[in-house]
Amino acid sequence: MFKSILVPGLNAACNETALELGVKVARLFDGHIDCLHVHPDSRELARHVPVMDARAGTFTGQIWDSRIASDKMCASKSRKTFDAFCAGEHIGEKGAVTASWCEAEGNDLEQTIVEAYYHDLVVFARPNPPEDLTTMGVGDVLVECGRPLLLAPSTKCPNPLSTIVIAWKDMAASAHAVTAAIPLLKKAETIHVLCVAESDGDDQSSRASVERMANYLRRHGLKVQAGQIHANGRNVCDVLLREADTTLHAGLLVMGGYGHSRAREFIFGGFTRQVLLSAPIPVFLSH
Repeated sequence: MFKSILVPGLNAACNETALELGVKVARLFDGHIDCLHVHPDSRELARHVPVMDARAGTFTGQIWDSRIASDKMCASKSRKTFDAFCAGEHIGEKGAVTASWCEAEGNDLEQTIVEAYYHDLVVFARPNPPEDLTTMGVGDVLVECGRPLLLAPSTKCPNPLSTIVIAWKDMAASAHAVTAAIPLLKKAETIHVLCVAESDGDDQSSRASVERMANYLRRHGLKVQAGQIHANGRNVCDVLLREADTTLHAGLLVMGGYGHSRAREFIFGGFTRQVLLSAPIPVFLSH
């Protein structure tokens, strides 16, 4: 079960979209949400503060103070967002869902990974341009924390979490994602396992693979529908997302990182990267 859910800021202010998604999941399991803000400590500040630049007239102390002031503003904004959200959702007043504001000191990425060890699920908001998932550090968290990640879309998704689409491909990353998503799958009313046949030669093998995964899930007592869609020369990502969102009205897409390399830059490479950047529905993945 996803009883303990972490919603980290990770280089940004607290995001209401991520909180909303975290609460949706928490309500399924009477869970608890921790909203995390990490303050830079002296070592972290020193890493990013250059020596005095005499030509520019900029002094180390000024830069140091500026970074501290910026962090205080971000923390204050995040706390106000968190408090207003909890009040609006009546967190802790109605039902069993609870939430806490948490602060730590150190490197933002390192502290986020450590905190994730003690949670069942990590929920991220999609970063604003020009940042992407790689520069934000989400890939590092996915690789190192040992917990599944849930990425909120840029805008609120109207589809219910009770309808889930599994983007299946016979790879270890996909199998890991399905296993990690079992608690959510058991709460779902409708589950679709989909594979995309990119060419005629893929048709038979992909159909057999998706049927095997559907049968595996049925042995867990789940009601699952297996399906295959054909790219027919179209962009595979666009075909999958259109089917999941517009045709099946899914509120969650479960998938693995499809990179062939274990290097971080490939975790979000190619197909996976495109899905995460453009998916109009929440995306659940595990490494």
